[in-house]
Amino acid sequence: MKERALISKIKSRFLCQSDYLLKGIGDDSAVFADSKDFCWLISTDLLVDDVHFLRGLHDPYLLGRKSIAVNLSDIAAMGAEPRFALVSLAVPPYLLESWLDSWQDGVESMLLEHNCLLIGGDTTKGSVITINVVVLGSARPDQVLYRSGAGIGDDIYVTGPLGSSVTGLELLKREEQVSKYPQFTRAHLDPQPQVKTGILLGRSGLVSAMQDISDGVATDMSHICTESEVGAVIYADKLPYEKELKGLCSSFGWNLCDTVLGGGEDYELLFTAAPSNRKALELLAQQQAQTFVRIGKVTPPPVRVMLEENGLSRDITFSGFEHN
Repeated sequence: MKERALISKIKSRFLCQSDYLLKGIGDDSAVFADSKDFCWLISTDLLVDDVHFLRGLHDPYLLGRKSIAVNLSDIAAMGAEPRFALVSLAVPPYLLESWLDSWQDGVESMLLEHNCLLIGGDTTKGSVITINVVVLGSARPDQVLYRSGAGIGDDIYVTGPLGSSVTGLELLKREEQVSKYPQFTRAHLDPQPQVKTGILLGRSGLVSAMQDISDGVATDMSHICTESEVGAVIYADKLPYEKELKGLCSSFGWNLCDTVLGGGEDYELLFTAAPSNRKALELLAQQQAQTFVRIGKVTPPPVRVMLEENGLSRDITFSGFEHN
């Protein structure tokens, strides 16, 4: 069963309702509160050896950082501030203590960068390295950004270059030109969650919907469209990427546009905003030395994401990365 189908099956079975629950299954984080002025957000992710990372290619220190980063990114995608983390680890018998020490150093460094405290977790034996992280964040309820707020006519933005992580992974696998293109290997091994930017966008009141880019723009924009019950068009010539990516895609035999759209694990933010907010967003980006790249527009239903490229249009709905 495909990952998306499994999630849908679980969501349809466990229909949760509570006076404290503001958002359950279906967004980057669940949201709950018992106050009109304060709410908690909680997100969790699994990292499994040979599924989400390749131990032979991933330095344990950087893997420790990434273990936390991918969860911080989910909190950032809701416009919230990370507060606490719980880490659980299944350890195979062949794993060296020195590997674990280095991994913990990486976990600690990422937590310290974002003032997030480790408050618990679990450990057990396992046949492969399995890492589960839970992160709790907080925000005002009126500042939380969901996938469901996109409106027809809204602009679509991303916060940075796309396709870098999957390119870095390919360079590592081929063991070639790794030192020549550190921006790509760094994007894969040590992604930087856009926490500060997410908080600013949440507090700005300028954004209608948001999520992080973990499975590629094609799939992640499809999630926003599904929850908002709208469509979208993405303009291929507006997609941002590192200038060296074109040459690398050519050498790999990859399609440049498909790589940018579906590579996944870029952990930039994908958001929508009304056209009337363009100047305010430009000013906010300038103040933070940030770039918000406008890549498309929200369209009326049906729920689908279309790509316009070289005068042609094609359906790219949910065509990004997905675990089998």
